Amino acid sequence: MAQAQPYERRQALIDAIRQRVCAVCLDRRDDGTCRLQAGRECALEAYLPEIVDVVMSVHSDRMDEYVDAIEARICSRCSSRNAEGACPFRNKGECGLWTYLPLVVDVVED
Repeated sequence: MAQAQPYERRQALIDAIRQRVCAVCLDRRDDGTCRLQAGRECALEAYLPEIVDVVMSVHSDRMDEYVDAIEARICSRCSSRNAEGACPFRNKGECGLWTYLPLVVDVVED
């Protein structure tokens, strides 16, 4: 069986994350749409291709290494951060990326 090309593999991972993570997200409506406040985009959705790339680049048994990589390459440029660099959504447990990162890592590593 031929191995999937990088783009195809990445797209398959994006689809799998949407299926497995969004299905358990507390911000999901019964119809599958997101119920975040108008004008607010889920960080997981906003950065999904980059998140997949970051997770694929880590290869570790330790979750803190994935956290460090996500913080450095995704959170550091997220528009939700305030002037001091803190994320009010993450601090309140309202960031989908932060909340579901272990599940995202499981999907990619599977």
